Amino acid sequence: MAETVQRILLLDGELSFRGSSLLTLRLARGLERRELDTALVCTRVTELDHSLLHGVRLHEVPGFNVPIWGQIVLRTLCRDIKDQRPDIIHVQDPHLLSQGVRLARKLRRPLIVNISDQAESSALVIRKATPELKVVISVSESVQQQIPETPFMASIEKRVILPGVEVPDAAKIDLPLDDDRPPVIGMAGPLEIVKGAAFFLRACHRVVEAGHEIRIVIAGSGPEERSLRKLAASLQLSRRLTFVDGGVAMAGYLEAIDIYCLPSLQQGLGVVMLEAMALGRPVIASGVGGVMSVIQDNVHGLIVPPSDSRSLADRIIELLLDRDKARRIAAAGQQMVRDRFNENRMLDEVIQVYREVHAAHPQIQESAPVTIRARQTAVD
Repeated sequence: MAETVQRILLLDGELSFRGSSLLTLRLARGLERRELDTALVCTRVTELDHSLLHGVRLHEVPGFNVPIWGQIVLRTLCRDIKDQRPDIIHVQDPHLLSQGVRLARKLRRPLIVNISDQAESSALVIRKATPELKVVISVSESVQQQIPETPFMASIEKRVILPGVEVPDAAKIDLPLDDDRPPVIGMAGPLEIVKGAAFFLRACHRVVEAGHEIRIVIAGSGPEERSLRKLAASLQLSRRLTFVDGGVAMAGYLEAIDIYCLPSLQQGLGVVMLEAMALGRPVIASGVGGVMSVIQDNVHGLIVPPSDSRSLADRIIELLLDRDKARRIAAAGQQMVRDRFNENRMLDEVIQVYREVHAAHPQIQESAPVTIRARQTAVD
């Protein structure tokens, strides 16, 4: 019996410019730094800055999430790693749970699944005994509370592990709102209705109407991009607005903005928001989901009601008129992230779950690292 956890297989769908993907990549890099042999299998990678992939052994395996064809792909994947089995299979996208269960069953390995938001949580309905699934990890208490209680779910352990991000030295970060250029107001993430970008644009229009010269940046892409461009044109914001896709260097983008907005209508927690706070940016966020467990209003950031562009505009103007307050909130938010959401704490807690699950599950001794014969994106 193997005495320690050595090999981890992470399974995810499409990796894109969204918080759950960024969190998966942080986890993969961190596990490798902790000397755990970690392979990350995904269906594809789209619009991600290449720097985010450094230090990750990433394998693109298109098709394993497709209902019928996916079973063929999974059999191939299983054949490729059956002699070099991982100790733990960790599914990062709950939509792939059935594929993860099949793989865990064939390889006789325990399975863990991550949940990033309330929609994923409420859809996690276990209708039959699934002994392979040992632990469900949620990014916040509000996400965990949405897991449906079924007889089969009752036997599966549930944990909350808060996301972790890297917090740089504060001395190396430029202060927000610290020069004579027009302030930059920004948001980031997939351009979907639930992310509230339309309310963000309407809020920025109110800020401009109030006489403030600002620049606006939206980072990300998605099905709402065309309608958002039309809305910006109707609000006469086009000359002030820049859309950038997820291929932009995230740290550079976040450092370039002065105020970060999270206008989501629903939010598991907000990983990109944490990244912005770690870089010393003041945050204004909708008071939804796990956001309320992160931000104390007027202390670590500002809270507004969801779907309320007037309130969002008022809070943006509040920070534009009181730059000392903006910097004070930014510093408090950065310290809070350093204390509660640092990457090392997240890795410690995830690895502890791995060890507990591993210790309770029969293992087969192997010595070779996990290798996957598939189209691979090799990143050093």
